[in-house]
Amino acid sequence: MSLTGEARKIVALARRDMFQWLSYKSQMFTTLATAVLGIASWGFIATFRNVPIPEYNTDYVSFLMVGILVSSGILPLSRGLQRRLNPWTLETILMTGVKPITFVVGIVSFTYLLAIALMIPQLALGVYIFGAVLNMNLFSLILAIAISSIIIFSLAMISTGIRIVTKVSDPVSWALSTGGSLFAGMLFPISHLDSFIPGISTFSWILPHTWIFHIVRLSALSRGSLLDPQVALSFLGASVFAIIMFPIGLYTFKWGIRRAKRDGTLGWY
Repeated sequence: MSLTGEARKIVALARRDMFQWLSYKSQMFTTLATAVLGIASWGFIATFRNVPIPEYNTDYVSFLMVGILVSSGILPLSRGLQRRLNPWTLETILMTGVKPITFVVGIVSFTYLLAIALMIPQLALGVYIFGAVLNMNLFSLILAIAISSIIIFSLAMISTGIRIVTKVSDPVSWALSTGGSLFAGMLFPISHLDSFIPGISTFSWILPHTWIFHIVRLSALSRGSLLDPQVALSFLGASVFAIIMFPIGLYTFKWGIRRAKRDGTLGWY
């Protein structure tokens, strides 16, 4: 099968989801309202206690805004894959001969593009209402988003592959999600953790989410250039996660489908 043919299938799946979303006006409104109200609530919290964040040469409002945008724009890629799979689509579509990777990319494409699009009003609100300041390196930012997306996509495939077999939430994604919410630095710099337990911030760097927040903030807040050795080292660390996790994610997803087919439980998911 040619790459062009696979690309057409991905576009078709994404268009299906887009038209389905557009057909529910109330869902459109609630999605947009949630995006705006979410960044607004955190904006009020941040402006209440705005302090310098020397790690990124910025203030807390800007630091927090980027963390929230990453959380609402990139991290949903994982949740989108899990929510789009159900007993009425997985088995039926795979019976048509669509490759698993084509199916996976297709069903999350619109969810991902919508999340990225919703970052625009959130960004405008953060900058013009709450005074967030961005100091971007566009090339580094695009690369950071690409690397981050691969990491999250890989985690989603690992989680989904396990869930196809077990039919319940898997402990791997739960541990990473829970650990990431506390130790990855979404709401505060990870160095703040050392104020409670000295050295505990070192633990944060074994979590992929920490690298995601870090390289995006370097690119969006500190004008991080890949010509800077420290910035390049951070991107290299995140890239290692992406390179290792993608084949693991793809293998786990395919394994889950094969195992469920063998057991006759694919349609139960």
